[in-house]
Amino acid sequence: EYEAMRDDEPRTKAYEAAIGKRLKGMQGGGTVVVDIGTGALALLAIMAAKAGATKVYAIEINPEAAQNARETVKKEKLDKIIEVITGDSMKVDLPEKVDLIVSELIGSIATQEGVEPIIKDAEKRFLKEAPGSSCPNMIPLRVQTLVAPIKYTEHRIMSFAAKRGVMSRGKAADGTLRPLRLRSKTKDLVFLSDPQVLESFEFCQPGATKAVEERSLRFDISKKKADDAKDFSGFAMWTRLVVDEENVVDVQTQKVTSHWAYVVALMDDKPIALVAPGTIELKGSVDYSAKPVRYTLEAELPV
Repeated sequence: EYEAMRDDEPRTKAYEAAIGKRLKGMQGGGTVVVDIGTGALALLAIMAAKAGATKVYAIEINPEAAQNARETVKKEKLDKIIEVITGDSMKVDLPEKVDLIVSELIGSIATQEGVEPIIKDAEKRFLKEAPGSSCPNMIPLRVQTLVAPIKYTEHRIMSFAAKRGVMSRGKAADGTLRPLRLRSKTKDLVFLSDPQVLESFEFCQPGATKAVEERSLRFDISKKKADDAKDFSGFAMWTRLVVDEENVVDVQTQKVTSHWAYVVALMDDKPIALVAPGTIELKGSVDYSAKPVRYTLEAELPV
């Protein structure tokens, strides 16, 4: 999995460009960075060190991954700059405050890996006090979950689809269907409307996030989508990552396969025939207080 993340070129290049630009703007003294969730490859920590950071603390909760990170850092001859720390970032104490926090704690749905409390804690305990916003001291800038109504072409043969390993590891609430996980270049999804933002987490304003975020969204299904709308399946969700204002990664629009996937919430065990043109009214909520984060979708359909 770490290699898949590294080899996701649009994501890796976006981080490299953003970290390089940010550290270039901070030169003029020792620059200290913390990489939260550094992984076995210490990818972002190494980027920061090569971009000019004088000290990088790389935190990793998984002991095996942390040891692999130490070995990787040593091979890169950066062990004098990068210090790998094994532990939970919310329980680890750093010996000094940092100028920049970098992280990649993002799932196929933006905050499903529990990024919200981690970044809140890191901003409070790790970051040097700075006047105004902490945005210049945080990479990435923002992560969003986009959502759109879809037709899933394999919906009528779910027993076959299940054998293809598309069932998500996510747990479904009682009375609902287990979500699907489909690769980013799948040909099994037909989008019935343009995507909208279901959630948007601001890394530089983590305290602004409510315990439960709710949104009401409206999707217009055009007449030209009438045939596909007869087989409405549910909603696809995916990640849009704003690393900085110049570097954005969107699972749907990037040209190569992403290591992130679509997460598909089926609204029934069989497709539902919608009337088109028509409008879908969606109420979405994200419960950050739940562990894991809980996503709820309720829709009014034009049937």
